[in-house]
Amino acid sequence: MTFITMLDVIPGRADELLNTVKNLEIPEEIKVREFLSLFGKPDYLVVFEAPNEEKAMNFILKFVPYAVPKTSLGVNVEYEK
Repeated sequence: MTFITMLDVIPGRADELLNTVKNLEIPEEIKVREFLSLFGKPDYLVVFEAPNEEKAMNFILKFVPYAVPKTSLGVNVEYEK
């Protein structure tokens, strides 16, 4: 399952969030595809794969002390190339 999480940094917590990201121990079942810093809101975008919603939530909870997360399930769109 592919998940997309947008993170809005809590004011005054940006350095702590960055430190958490740099030292993050990613569980074996989580595959981070992209972790992007954005110009504007949201502040960060994380695209990752998890086997289920529970594992995805447990991963995102690592960021909650420093940012407000909004997570969606991504569904592939089939199209002709």
